[in-house]
Amino acid sequence: MRHKYNVSEAEYEVLDMLWKCGGEIKQTELLKEFELAGKGWKRQTLNTLISRLEEKEVVERENRIVKSLLTREKFYNLQMQENIDLMYGGKLSSFFAAFTAQEGISREEAEEILRILEQSRK
Repeated sequence: MRHKYNVSEAEYEVLDMLWKCGGEIKQTELLKEFELAGKGWKRQTLNTLISRLEEKEVVERENRIVKSLLTREKFYNLQMQENIDLMYGGKLSSFFAAFTAQEGISREEAEEILRILEQSRK
């Protein structure tokens, strides 16, 4: 099974920078942003990371412009759903049961979760 939304830390840094830059930026400008952030990446390093993200269908590159195909929120949702599918057979209830068994939740969190569930029923 291919885990499309499982990205490396460096790939995530590219996505994060893209989102911080509005989701679309020239590749040369993106490299400059990383230089300003203290990353010593070479052009080829960035190119490789972008290529990997293109293969995962998370970004696209056209005319030297790199564009995120997903918002941060959509990416997180897809990544979480992929993990729930893999680890819990796609059952959110199984994930929730496992999570709360290990960590527990406060009364306030439980009330907030119940509120969210009630809203999602409507």
